[in-house]
Amino acid sequence: MNIFDFSLKTKVKFGCGVSKYILNILKAESWNHVGLVYDHNLIQNQDVDSLIHSLGKSDRLIKAECTISEPTYDSLDNVRGQFNDPDLQVIIGIGGGSALDMAKAMAVLVHNKKPAIDYRGFDKMTELVLPIIAVPTTAGTGSEVTPNASFIDSQAKKKLGINGEAVRPTYAFLDPELTLSCPKGPTISAGVDSLVHAVEAFAAKKSNRMARFFAKEGFLRVFETLPLLVDDLDNVLLREEVMFGAFLSGIALMHSGTGPAAAMSYPMSVHYHVPHGLGGGIFLPYVIDHNIRAGYTGYADLYNPNKLETNLAQELLLTELRECWEKFQITHNLSKLGVKQADIGFITDETMQLKGALDQNPTPFYEKEIANILNMLTEG
Repeated sequence: MNIFDFSLKTKVKFGCGVSKYILNILKAESWNHVGLVYDHNLIQNQDVDSLIHSLGKSDRLIKAECTISEPTYDSLDNVRGQFNDPDLQVIIGIGGGSALDMAKAMAVLVHNKKPAIDYRGFDKMTELVLPIIAVPTTAGTGSEVTPNASFIDSQAKKKLGINGEAVRPTYAFLDPELTLSCPKGPTISAGVDSLVHAVEAFAAKKSNRMARFFAKEGFLRVFETLPLLVDDLDNVLLREEVMFGAFLSGIALMHSGTGPAAAMSYPMSVHYHVPHGLGGGIFLPYVIDHNIRAGYTGYADLYNPNKLETNLAQELLLTELRECWEKFQITHNLSKLGVKQADIGFITDETMQLKGALDQNPTPFYEKEIANILNMLTEG
C-alpha cells in the first residue's frame, strides 16, 4: 500500500436540521461576540432568516452581507470595517462559496490590519485569525472544509487566494434543508464544481488510495443524483445526496489536487464572469478526452457501472458526462461567453501561471493542449 497522509481537521455535522445546533457550539465554546457573513440572496430564505435571528441571541452579533458573486480584495477592504471589533471571538459564514470565502477573509482581517491583498498566498497572516464556522447553502464548492479562500485582484486581473490552515473552518454544518432555496442555475454550477473536484482529484498524480476512495464515492453520488435534482429542486432527499457527495469530493480534493479543468476556469471567471463551477465544467470533458487519447486508463476505476473493458468504460464515462452537460445546458461554444480567437493567447498564458495544477494531470497538459481546447471551443 502506498504511503499517504490523511486528516479532516474541521468538525462536521451533517444532516437535515443540523444548523440549529450552531447555538450549542457557540455556548460550548463560550463564543458570545459573533461576526456573521451571509449571502444577500438568502434574505428571503425562511430557514436562514430564522437561523440569523437565533444568532442574534449572542451578546453581540455583527452582520455583513456578501453582495458579490466573485469577491475581490477591494471588496474585502470595503467590508472589513464592519468587523472592526477586537472582542469578536468567531466568524460564521452562511451561503455559497463566495460568502464562505468572505467569512474566512474577515476572520483574518479582524486582527491582521494590512490591506487584504497583502495576505494573498499562503500563511501570510502574522496576527490571530478567528475560528470559523461554515454553513454552506449550496452543495459543491468544498469551502467548508478547505484551507483556501479565493478572491480576484482587480488591478492584476487574476484570481488568487488567502490560504493556510488558519482559514480552514473549525466547524462545518452541512444542512441540506438550507439548500432548498438554491435556484436551478447555482445548484447545477455547484454540483458540476464537485464533479470537477472528484474527477481531477481521482486522476491527479499525487492522489492516493484514500483520496480516490472519497473521489469515487463523491462522484458517483453527484453524477447519479444531480440530473434528478435539477428536475425536482424541492426534493430534500436528493439535495441531501448531492450535498453528501459534494462533501466527499471536497475531502478528496484536500488530499489530492486539482487539475487543468479547474485551472482553465480561473481566467474565465476573472475576465468573462463565468461561475467557477461552470467554468471547470466547460473544460472537463475535453480534459478527460485528452487524457484518454494520451493513454490514461484510470477513469475506468472511477466510473464503470457495467463492468466494461477499460476502453469501453472510459468512453461510457465521456458519453454520459456529455449527455449530462447537455441536460445542464453547459455551453461548448466559448464565443457565446465573449471569448474571441484573439483571446486564446492570454487565456493560455494565465492558465499556465497555475502550472502546479497542470503538473498534477496524469498526462502532459500545457500550452499546446490548453490552446487546442480553447481553439475547439471558440470555434463552437
